[in-house]
Amino acid sequence: MDRGFGVERVVDADRIVVKVRGEIDLMTAGSLRDDLCDAVKQSPEVVVDLQGVGFLDSTGVRALFDAYRSANELGHRFYVTGARQWVAKVLDVTGVGKLLAPPA
Repeated sequence: MDRGFGVERVVDADRIVVKVRGEIDLMTAGSLRDDLCDAVKQSPEVVVDLQGVGFLDSTGVRALFDAYRSANELGHRFYVTGARQWVAKVLDVTGVGKLLAPPA
């Protein structure tokens, strides 16, 4: 797996799926936040796929939360899927995972 950070947008019907790979940390969180907030402005639903992410720190959690807040302000939906291992644990411990989970 390529360990470098990257973001890919896939338009899927009436939503944008943002596939993220690599590490989300102080060096990449600002760029991710900008990409996610831009996607939120363009679509009523944004789904962030974190399956390719191996590390997430507090700045990454903040980037996800900021995009979630932007979506709410616009009346849009924002979800996170695919978090595994360390990333899932960070989202769970911070309480953000439950907040960003898609509806059951």
